[in-house]
Formats: sequence, structure tokens, C-alpha cells
Amino acid sequence: SVMMVGVNKERILQGLKVLESQTKQTLNLADDYKADNVSEKVLRVIIGYVDYVNRTVWYEGEKY
Repeated sequence: SVMMVGVNKERILQGLKVLESQTKQTLNLADDYKADNVSEKVLRVIIGYVDYVNRTVWYEGEKY
């Protein structure tokens, strides 16, 4: 399970308490992660965004 708690010590401890209190039945795996080829799908997404990130974040490929 992933919790977005940041780096605040109190929030991290709260997040750990919540995770400890949950049973295995409440920690269901998302359907997208039940597939056998999740890493292949993630790789395709990353490769698909390389040009976009270079263009919009790093402004590569633009001529001034």
C-alpha cells in the first residue's frame, strides 16, 4: 500500500499506525497490478513520456 504522508515525522507515524491496523482483506491489490506484465506496462509508459518530458520540462529540442 502507498500512503502519501510526506516527510513529517508525525504523519509518517500516523500512516504506519493506519497500515498496521488494516487487515489483509482491506489491503486489496489494484487490478492493474495483478497483471503478469506490470513492469512491461510501466516501461512503455516511461518510454512514451521521454520526449514529452524533454520538451516540456527541459525545453530540449526548442530553437531560440
